[in-house]
Amino acid sequence: MPLEATKLEKMYRILTVLTILGMMAGFPAKASDPFDVEDTVEKLPINSICSADISQKKLRLAEVINFALCNNPQTKQTFMNALASASELGQAKADYLPSIDLTAGIKQSESRVRHGAHTDSSLASAGLSLDWLLFDFGGREASTEMVRQSLNAVLLTRSDTLQSLIFDVTEAYYRLFAAEEEYRNSQATREAAMSAYEAAAKRYELGLAALSDKLQAETAYSEARLTVTQAEEALSLTEGALAVLLNFPPNQKVQLIEEAYSIEDIDVAEEIEDLFKVALDKRADISSKKAEIKRSEANIDLQKAQNAPSFAVSAGLSATDELPGSGPRTYGGNIGLSMTVPLFTGFKNQYKISQARYQLERSKAELQQMENAVQTEIWNTFQNFKTAKKTYEISLTMFASADQNAKVALGAYRAGKGSILTVLDTQSKLANVRTTRSNSYYALLIARTNLIRKMGMINPFQSNKGF
Repeated sequence: MPLEATKLEKMYRILTVLTILGMMAGFPAKASDPFDVEDTVEKLPINSICSADISQKKLRLAEVINFALCNNPQTKQTFMNALASASELGQAKADYLPSIDLTAGIKQSESRVRHGAHTDSSLASAGLSLDWLLFDFGGREASTEMVRQSLNAVLLTRSDTLQSLIFDVTEAYYRLFAAEEEYRNSQATREAAMSAYEAAAKRYELGLAALSDKLQAETAYSEARLTVTQAEEALSLTEGALAVLLNFPPNQKVQLIEEAYSIEDIDVAEEIEDLFKVALDKRADISSKKAEIKRSEANIDLQKAQNAPSFAVSAGLSATDELPGSGPRTYGGNIGLSMTVPLFTGFKNQYKISQARYQLERSKAELQQMENAVQTEIWNTFQNFKTAKKTYEISLTMFASADQNAKVALGAYRAGKGSILTVLDTQSKLANVRTTRSNSYYALLIARTNLIRKMGMINPFQSNKGF
């Protein structure tokens, strides 16, 4: 039967009170925050270089890295993944809110009696219903925490991807300068070989040297020219590799400014134990595994909550009217509080709790294994850095002596002393040492950058020198 207006008002007041109580009892501490996934995820840094035309600009290393972070497709992929995971967190928080449905419709009915009268009726109806889970002993909180830790893992994966991109760009930057240096070395070797060939040819013309001297010098000169061609190819390939990382076609030229570092800038003053501590604290994969452990702990709480009762409130308002208004108009309403208690689920929930505990212990064991692997990586990378540093220091001494020896040998041959074999041998050794010197310098820079990458951080060598 239709409810009186005073009863509807009382029902509305009761529904309002239950709504306020539900907000006080059911919502978590952070539920009042707006469900803005854009604010949940760390945004990419915006810099004027992102949209700048860099074709005519010489870039420092920090600017190259910044441009790569702005334009490389990996950054957008990881950012979209983070936003998608943040949307899942918004969905989990939505479980704290009531669900409200509005229904409306028109129903046409007709009834006929054989050899009798028939009736037609049209009814318009509308209804408003509300369902709200008020309390479930931490089930929604645990579910939200699981999604939150999943989001943390995605953010950490994004951070790791960005760090990998930074390392790749930095390595490509150093390899490009190494290739340029090697190209200049090959040109210097070619010029030296040409000088030796000209000296041998002149002495042969004067009858002071055998034809074999000229031929041997000519062969060495041809080999030096071939080395220049190979170095030019290697330079083009490294230029293309850096351009692709900046989201350019491989044939795009990028003008760079080479950073100048001293041994003091590149050296690592920390002890290996300190490097271990930094890596275990900063590495994104370690932090991601810790987030997975927290997720597993929240999963245990969620499965335990499945055995607890839950309380929900439901309410509704309805109205019907016979068209075209000749019949009575009726109103209805309902409100109720329900409790659901799982009595027996075939031990399904108990097995889920056991499974969640096993997954937690597995994640803890994986964390220990990962920490051991990270320390091994740091140890190996640190040893590679020390070797690279010693190699570069030794190469400086080797180059000084090899350069002097080559000059002495060529001068003696021009003066009619010594042999062309001695000249060619000293020039060959000089070329090798020159390559070792340049390669070991950039290998040292890459080893230093790789050590920083393995530690899970990016630190500038100097405040004004980029990464």
